[in-house]
Amino acid sequence: MDALSTPPGADPRRLAETVMLELRALSTVQDRLDYYAAQRFGINRTDLRALDLIGQAGAISPTALAAALGMSTGATSAVLNRLEAAGYARREPDPDHRRRTLVRQTPRAEELAEEIFAPVIGGTLSTAATYSDTALASIAEFLSAHRELLYSYLTTVSQDGNTDDTGTPASARDNP
Repeated sequence: MDALSTPPGADPRRLAETVMLELRALSTVQDRLDYYAAQRFGINRTDLRALDLIGQAGAISPTALAAALGMSTGATSAVLNRLEAAGYARREPDPDHRRRTLVRQTPRAEELAEEIFAPVIGGTLSTAATYSDTALASIAEFLSAHRELLYSYLTTVSQDGNTDDTGTPASARDNP
């Protein structure tokens, strides 16, 4: 934390601990939001995560989706089959490569996502508008660095064999 971002008299270690606690609390409430959204869509949470990644990308190859999910292509194919059957995703030929396929959300998925998430997005944008550009840039930088830390950690533990292709820890697999 630099001098410009640390309030006068604040203990930087204590502020960092507060941020960590807030991230944990955010993770918990985000988990609840994901559960709510999955229930509204009538799909499981893995399928919801895939649908979110498809929506973020606009169009994505099944292979890239598998990598983003940390799953095998076979497991991702099963996810896509369920999303297609539910009417939330569609596979189509890649116009730039005749042997590739792209996956997109359907209008039905986009409408339901809008219904579920518009209040959260609107509230987040309203809250963000109360912060200075400098503060928002710092927040974005921190969140990006944290995301990269998590990605790096998960890549490392999955390569060590401590998780399966869905990120499930070995201890959870071994103890059903």
